[in-house]
Amino acid sequence: MRATRTWTISMPPELSRLAAQLADEEHRTKSELVREALRLYLIQRDRPIAAGASERLARVGELADVYRQRAATRQPTEAELRRMFRGVRKTHERLQGLDL
Repeated sequence: MRATRTWTISMPPELSRLAAQLADEEHRTKSELVREALRLYLIQRDRPIAAGASERLARVGELADVYRQRAATRQPTEAELRRMFRGVRKTHERLQGLDL
């Protein structure tokens, strides 16, 4: 049994372009980007109270796991590492700035 399910979605061309660009900038797949967006939406919808520090740290840990999985197949360059950490920092800052 598969641990994931495949979905086919449609979106306006401009939104698709922006999503692809963001995924590329953050060195994520489009699937990872959509999963993250859905997680954040569910947190915001289901928890109107601000997320605690432990939840933020858990998200950073999840992102670190993604990067570790990628690193298992090849060693990233120094420039790639800088971009990865910049993406983690940006995500962490976005999570801190959410009014949940």
